[in-house]
Amino acid sequence: MPVGKIIELVGTSSRGFEDAINEAVKRSSKTVKNVRGVDVVGQKAIVKDGRVVEYRVNLKLSFGVE
Repeated sequence: MPVGKIIELVGTSSRGFEDAINEAVKRSSKTVKNVRGVDVVGQKAIVKDGRVVEYRVNLKLSFGVE
């Protein structure tokens, strides 16, 4: 029977929410094997001088445990 695990991560990007998600998955995949999916649980943007300068996503990353 397969076993899975979930960890919580924060991804950031100056380009957008989708890029923040992709960066979090890309970086975590370097050390976490068998990544199966993500669940985005929150999104935030940092604003400076009336302009969005950083996009942040809180996500849960699921992966299989060997």
